[in-house]
Amino acid sequence: MNQPSIHPQQNNKVLKRHHLENLLLKTLMSFIGIGIISIGSTLLLKSVLGMDPFTALNIAVSGKLGFSLGTYQLFVNIAIFVFVLIFDFHLIGIGTILNMVLIGYEIEWFTAIYGNVFPDSSSFFVKLILAVVGLLIFSFGASMYMTADVGVSPYDAIAPIISNRLNFSYKVVRVVQDSIFLVGAFFAAGPVGVVTLIVAFFTGPLIVFWTDRINKPIVRWIGRLCHEENAKD
Repeated sequence: MNQPSIHPQQNNKVLKRHHLENLLLKTLMSFIGIGIISIGSTLLLKSVLGMDPFTALNIAVSGKLGFSLGTYQLFVNIAIFVFVLIFDFHLIGIGTILNMVLIGYEIEWFTAIYGNVFPDSSSFFVKLILAVVGLLIFSFGASMYMTADVGVSPYDAIAPIISNRLNFSYKVVRVVQDSIFLVGAFFAAGPVGVVTLIVAFFTGPLIVFWTDRINKPIVRWIGRLCHEENAKD
């Protein structure tokens, strides 16, 4: 029995629909990942044991200039975004826009919620728990938004651009980049501590763990879901 033929135009429509659904679900995944990063950053901030170098420097400078973290970090991201746009616009996607606009404001929002729900504690044990849980959540969110692969943050795009342009090792460039921001945050009296060093140099293995165990399977599930939905048509 002959199978009904599929018109090329109909096949193109199915492929476009598959691509659109895949993109929308990955964008949602990136959005959720960015929210999780913000929650992790909030817990790191409340631990008073340090946070990632980029946010630490932005908190320090925004406080000195009288800006909110969200507004100042948005300005910084726009400046870096122009750099990325000039030298490698392929790194830009909807995830780039979501990251550069949302994270600073979300950290402010989650910090306010935390302050209304939980009292500040001077206990080192409580701060240590906040730091550990915050680091785990931060790395999981970073893995989720990066695995979605719909654009990297302007800050995360700096190292690959310099690495490709100057033919340097990505790892070396990223360590130098984080170190520069770390030193800047330290001299600006930002929230720098032992966790800042951990975030700067040792979150890679955690991100790889979350990526392999959870987020890559989510991406594969999204691909199968979109394929199965379009196969029904």
